[in-house]
Amino acid sequence: DSISILTGFSTASVSLSEPVLTIESSAALRPGTEYPVILIDPDQNLNTGARDDLDVFRASTIIPTMIIGNPVTFENAHDVLFHTISLPTGDDANSSVPDSNRLIIDTSTVINGSYESISVNLGISSSSLASSLLDVSESNTHGTNWINYDLRSFENDLEVSDFDDTSFYLYFDSLSGSSITVVDPGDISSSKGFIQIDDSDVNDISNESGNVFLVIDFGSSGMLSIDNEDSPQPIIFDFFSFGIQNDKGIHNSIYRFELEETSDNSSTFEGTLEYSVANQLNILNPAFIQTIRPINDQVKFIITDRLIDEEGISISYSDLDVSGVFTTTSTKSDINTNAGTVSSNSQSYRFGQPVTLTLHDPDLNLKHDSVDTYFVINDPNSPNVDVVGKNGVALLEVLIKDIRYKRCTVDGVEYGGLGATGFTLVETGPSTGIFEGVFKMPSKICNKSGTALISSAGGSLDAKYYDSRDSSGNQNVFSLLKSKSASSFYSTPTLTSYDVVKPHQGKVEEIILSGSIDNHVRGMPLSLSVTTPDGKYQNFEATLSSNGSYKSIISINENSLTGIYEIKLSHNNSHVDTISFVVSNPELPNWIKNNAKYWSSDLMTNSEFIKGIEYLVEEGFLIVPGTILSTSGQELPNWIKNNAKWWTSNQISDEDFVKSIQYLLKKGIIRI
Repeated sequence: DSISILTGFSTASVSLSEPVLTIESSAALRPGTEYPVILIDPDQNLNTGARDDLDVFRASTIIPTMIIGNPVTFENAHDVLFHTISLPTGDDANSSVPDSNRLIIDTSTVINGSYESISVNLGISSSSLASSLLDVSESNTHGTNWINYDLRSFENDLEVSDFDDTSFYLYFDSLSGSSITVVDPGDISSSKGFIQIDDSDVNDISNESGNVFLVIDFGSSGMLSIDNEDSPQPIIFDFFSFGIQNDKGIHNSIYRFELEETSDNSSTFEGTLEYSVANQLNILNPAFIQTIRPINDQVKFIITDRLIDEEGISISYSDLDVSGVFTTTSTKSDINTNAGTVSSNSQSYRFGQPVTLTLHDPDLNLKHDSVDTYFVINDPNSPNVDVVGKNGVALLEVLIKDIRYKRCTVDGVEYGGLGATGFTLVETGPSTGIFEGVFKMPSKICNKSGTALISSAGGSLDAKYYDSRDSSGNQNVFSLLKSKSASSFYSTPTLTSYDVVKPHQGKVEEIILSGSIDNHVRGMPLSLSVTTPDGKYQNFEATLSSNGSYKSIISINENSLTGIYEIKLSHNNSHVDTISFVVSNPELPNWIKNNAKYWSSDLMTNSEFIKGIEYLVEEGFLIVPGTILSTSGQELPNWIKNNAKWWTSNQISDEDFVKSIQYLLKKGIIRI
């Protein structure tokens, strides 16, 4: 599994492989799972005798970046000043924000000396900043706000070795205006970090007006030293927010991949990507939020809602084309949430018999290399005592005779509930998303009012799972009792299409697989194994509803192989059925091939040939990057005429010819 970023500006060799950014996974992305991220770019291989790392503190690097929501960054920042002691006067420095929302400061023009602070105009209004943050003093607003910063270039180049006295201030309207201290001296101790903003500071920001200025004060122990600097210093300062506002998940953040070269002179850089799904137990927990890694070779992020279609995650990489223009390559991938289910090990129980409950929900898997555990609330003052959860918030509730299995005191004697049994939901292994807990069926339970004991005989067993986000992205309550009452039947698997034409670049063709199985094991998904035309296997899962029905989406894009795809369905280690579909290449119009034939024989001008390319762009066969320019007077390389001649004589395929034209577009040799 990999995210491949194929790109280049190297002139050492010519490749017809156009820059591509894709997420290649044998299955849909799952929480708590690491996915390799791979970048191939000879331009980033600066030291042929050593490994290069894409560190954000190096101005020469280009950083793959992923943005979720609308975080406030240095994107619009300008007017950098270096200050000796007091504001607002200072020595100005040139700056730019070329990629990944890093502010790159050119200190070569700054007067040599020691400076206590720097200031930056963030280029946004106080109202814009306030609207991106969660002010918990407002109604129906809950969450936390954070600062993500990286000042390692100052540590490396400007001799700042002590950050203990460093503080961050926000000034409003001007550097002589009112200010708010968002990070006090002593709050941070390193050049890179992730720190929570006080709720009171967020509330104060909402009461300010005017443009926002950031001041970073290093204190007397952390002076900046500038001495004939000849390399610029990139820095990062972002505002993140996570929480809930008006019952809607809020998530504003940015992630930068500091990929590492695999070996000397390989031009291949790698890292990983992993995510967790926030739920009702952890979305407001700062300790959970701090598990993210926003600047790292092993990036980890969280999601508060499913991210699909236009909101799907996008990793972007800006590359220089042959004309020196930045061209952004990116790919989108949906992140779906999953519907949780609960199953039991028997239909009926005797007194004292172990009851095993199995909860299956990949969204509860928070980390790829550890076993997650969920405990019973034992606080007697909590309204959700004897329920699996945290801080009074419920996750799983056990009911016997439609009464929560909880503690009570009768005649001065305390009788235990679920918590007294030692029940705990423990993941069956790292990254499985399957959790089991065991308790023994009691002979007596507390009645609903908690005033007397009653027999559990003749009653029903139910388990209610409070799913933060089901497969539709909505809150849901799954009931074990209701799922058992639903009937199931078998229906043959079907596809919405059995013959699929490979879509044009940037587009996706979706095939929906649906059907139902009978006598299924509740809580266990349907296993799908897809054999691709090259004989390789891709395995994934589909959630089964209470009546055994399923629906799964298979996406075909421009990088998909042509040929026969075979899907084998199985459940509980038993074969269910097999179904297949065919993917074929789209056919180019005959007149395009005629144009190529005339042009390759010098019977048509470049401009006339490019008009045919314009048609391919308009119809989606080709994607045009960058700025739209005139097509007149363009010189095309001789090798593309050879390609055109081979294509018209059927020596190369339509796909190979389109790739060669796309390469010229991507590299700026042809501009439409």
